[in-house]
Amino acid sequence: MKKWIISGIVLFTLQSIQAQELSSSPYSGYGIGEPLFDNNTEQGGMAGISTLNANPYGQSANFYNPAANAALRMVNFNVSLRGDNTQFKFSDKKENAGTAYISNLSLAFPLSAKSQAGFGYQPYTTTGYNVLKIDSTSQNPINAQNKANGGINTVHAFYNRNITPELSVGIRAGFLFGDQEKNEIISVDGASLLTDHDTNVSYSGYQFALGTVYNKKLNNDYRLNVGATYTLGSKIKAQYTNLITTYTYNGSSMINLDTISFRHDKEAKAQLPHQVSLAAAFGKDLKWNIAAEAKYTGWSQFENPVYDENQSYLSQVAHKDSYRLALGGYFIPNFNSYKSYFDRVIYRAGVYYEKGGFYINQHQINRYGATLGFGLPVGKTNDGSMLNIALEYGKRGSTDYNLIQENYLGFRVGFDFNDIWFRKRVID
Repeated sequence: MKKWIISGIVLFTLQSIQAQELSSSPYSGYGIGEPLFDNNTEQGGMAGISTLNANPYGQSANFYNPAANAALRMVNFNVSLRGDNTQFKFSDKKENAGTAYISNLSLAFPLSAKSQAGFGYQPYTTTGYNVLKIDSTSQNPINAQNKANGGINTVHAFYNRNITPELSVGIRAGFLFGDQEKNEIISVDGASLLTDHDTNVSYSGYQFALGTVYNKKLNNDYRLNVGATYTLGSKIKAQYTNLITTYTYNGSSMINLDTISFRHDKEAKAQLPHQVSLAAAFGKDLKWNIAAEAKYTGWSQFENPVYDENQSYLSQVAHKDSYRLALGGYFIPNFNSYKSYFDRVIYRAGVYYEKGGFYINQHQINRYGATLGFGLPVGKTNDGSMLNIALEYGKRGSTDYNLIQENYLGFRVGFDFNDIWFRKRVID
């Protein structure tokens, strides 16, 4: 029965992916978009700590660190959804926008007592906004209407090997693909002429990551976990078309006057940065756990010829190395309780701070926030199937220096179905 439920969810999910709107943030327009490939709902409840497994039973897939799947003993199917509501503040103005999308679809399983594997889909980056910028420093104010949509997706697979009962290593391989569209219309007050700048990019390429986890059981069921990952920087194809035209209006009709520039490049490539993460956790088995994580991303390596020559004159952007710090944990009152369901619930919480990967007008765009999560057991008590919920409140940017401040509230829900699919029959 569970297999039929999973099959139905997969078909519905694949149809829904086509119409997703993943972002409304103006900051998603820089680089290759706003990064999304980070964590599942469990990890989202613990401030996004993803270098180590956030499931106390080990029965969920971790695609960020493939070596964090050493304890996986059942087939795990996951489908996750995310929604965000964001308030944008600019000077004395406020706007609100919301998004909702499928954030993960994956299947993971044990290959043997010492190895595990899995494959899945996630959004990798997203671009989506509709912003009017006004430069009033000149005698005639200059208006720039900016719109964008699209993003990059990833289909990926991992393999993990338990070298010893305490040490595991893993590798993840992903194929990145997707399209990004941007449009900027520039006009001057009092003038009838407008400039239209259209950019369409198609991305594709591969990305690889390595991971390791050391898991040491101490006295009295205490446990120490240490993990690390390294995501290799990679070049991906960035085929693009760049068109700049000028036009005017005759009543309500647009009249194309001239093509200023046209460029089409099938051989362009974008350089993605490398990323390193380190994490450590200490806790008591099936009771509590506290973890800390640091991530570093070399965004100063980022190169994208599509936009290097065509930055809007209204904003000066520079990519810089970034880092992210997070602290989180979970607590289970009594995992084996038969009297109270809520004693078996996993309660998660965390806080994080992120130094952004780009500067705008010579100021770095940082973010910070707090999370709260719940792991609700479902189905059989011995298979670890779970409904996970995570809430996140955060802030990014500032209203200073002619920038935009975002206050956002995020909601995630993830379904983990666990079962033994490939067990040999003892009696036919």
